[in-house]
Amino acid sequence: MSSSVIQQPASSSLWRRRLQPWWPTVLWLLAIASFSTDAFSAEHTGGILRKIVHFLWGSITEEQFAILHFFLRKGAHFTVYGILGVFAFYSWRATLPAPGRWTLRWSGLALLLTLVAASLDEFHQSFVPSRTASPRDVVLDLVGALCFQIIIASFLAGRPRESTTIV
Repeated sequence: MSSSVIQQPASSSLWRRRLQPWWPTVLWLLAIASFSTDAFSAEHTGGILRKIVHFLWGSITEEQFAILHFFLRKGAHFTVYGILGVFAFYSWRATLPAPGRWTLRWSGLALLLTLVAASLDEFHQSFVPSRTASPRDVVLDLVGALCFQIIIASFLAGRPRESTTIV
């Protein structure tokens, strides 16, 4: 009697379990790369935002619009990289198991990954004619990730980790 089930080596299953938690992080990094293109330049996002503002509030002055647009774009930096930090934290947490629900190691590695991604993003933007690269944006990105790490730590630090059995 022969079995039609093909057994995969245990190492294959281990790699799959180790790589699976990285998918959200990788997909978010790809999204960030797309945000770094001409399609998301201030000129293009400004046109869309102007239509939304006009629909919601009617007309506003150019100065008011410029301020709103600036803060929305910088808020997007803060939030997008904060989310990257969260995804990276959970990816590192699954990859480098340790007791507890939070470790400085996981947060530190998430911040390092965010710093590298933000720096590469700004470097890429230096080659896109409609974009400008700014070290200040890298700092803002890192501050966003740091704030999100503080939120994670405040919820997870000091609490015991649930035990999970992987079958």
